[in-house]
Amino acid sequence: MILTYRIAGDGRCGGASQFPWLQAVFLLGLLSTPCDANNGLNLIGFGAESIGMAGSDLAVARDTSALSTNPAGLTQIRNSMLNTTAAAVFALDVRHRDDYGNDEMVSDKLLGGGVSLGYADRISSSQLVWGIGLFAQGGSGVEYKDINTPFGTRDDLSSRFRIGKLSSGLSWAVNDVLSLGAALELVYSDLEQKVFPNTSFVSPSNPTDSFFGYELKDMNDLTPGFRLGARYQLNERVSLGMAYAPKTELTLEDGTMNVDMSAIGLGKVRYRDVRAKGIDKPQELGAGIALQATDELLVAMEVNWIDWSAAVRRSDITASDPDNPAAPNRLDLRTQQNWRDQYVFAVGSAYDLTSRTVLRCGYNYARNPIPDGHLSPLLSTINQHHLTLGAGYQLSKAWRIDGAMEYDLPETVSYNNKELPFGPGAKETAEVLNLYVELGGNW
Repeated sequence: MILTYRIAGDGRCGGASQFPWLQAVFLLGLLSTPCDANNGLNLIGFGAESIGMAGSDLAVARDTSALSTNPAGLTQIRNSMLNTTAAAVFALDVRHRDDYGNDEMVSDKLLGGGVSLGYADRISSSQLVWGIGLFAQGGSGVEYKDINTPFGTRDDLSSRFRIGKLSSGLSWAVNDVLSLGAALELVYSDLEQKVFPNTSFVSPSNPTDSFFGYELKDMNDLTPGFRLGARYQLNERVSLGMAYAPKTELTLEDGTMNVDMSAIGLGKVRYRDVRAKGIDKPQELGAGIALQATDELLVAMEVNWIDWSAAVRRSDITASDPDNPAAPNRLDLRTQQNWRDQYVFAVGSAYDLTSRTVLRCGYNYARNPIPDGHLSPLLSTINQHHLTLGAGYQLSKAWRIDGAMEYDLPETVSYNNKELPFGPGAKETAEVLNLYVELGGNW
């Protein structure tokens, strides 16, 4: 038996490798993508202003990141706008402990990074604004090198799951107080994974306890989706925002799986047709309010429902077409996930220190969506509390620079996942720092 872990639904565009130019675009933006997302697999926000205010952006949404939050906010762009954001994610303390003597920090403290790009433009002098952007949606991933296994070996354990999207949207100012918006998305996801790839063990007394390690490579998917939004200016100082995105099913394919079957005399077997499903981009619904409390102080709050219970139930990996005719023709690997829904609460503020300088801060809370009995070191998105700070400076009439820092407070979870070989004393710890720098132009 192979103990596994992961990934995604029913794509409609086929694997991304069928569109090599699109895959290149996504990889440019994702690079190694933030590999420890914050609200489940999702980032808490998009863009330096959004992150600086802890993701309380639905009623604010006034730059190109609105494509990923509330597309209706695009109508606040007067003419043309360009934003580019660079991100880096650092592990302050991300580690795995278990009953086999492991107490290991991740091998690379730089968990990931990426670049997001956005452009928006008002159509002539109309009430319509369109935009296009490339954004990292989220993901998860770790790497532990040369750790103890339950089978008396030392081996590697790693995973990288990334989600990004190319969004194109249109916003319409219906009147002076109401704006509506919609964004079409191409959602890209990919997966690589090692689960003790050089370990092979057969239990003569109980064959179900046998273990064949594996390495999963080059899995990817490209699937369409959409997002809707509305923004209402209640009065000069109060605005309301709402956004909805449906579940987007992901199907990862076009990959290979190398399985160590040395214990039964077959060596490393390469399966050339692999399909994975079971972890999808979830349905989301959110509402927020922004209050211009004084001429200098903006306060925003919002709540989001993330439907993880319908998006992450059971992961299935199907591998076929082995390069060794003596190997099983097909492997079906199933792991229960049974995630629970999240209600995300965010509050943030922005204070105009001078006519050119703004300071931001915020707090974001979302409970860990993974039940203890289904937690794994390969997908330990367990942080619940997030503190943010940010600042922006107007360089000139057209250009500004913004930065943000997100600190994911330390969390430790003890668990016993009976489907994984880590024993009843397994523990995952996560403490992460996220840094963002954004350059924006408005003309």
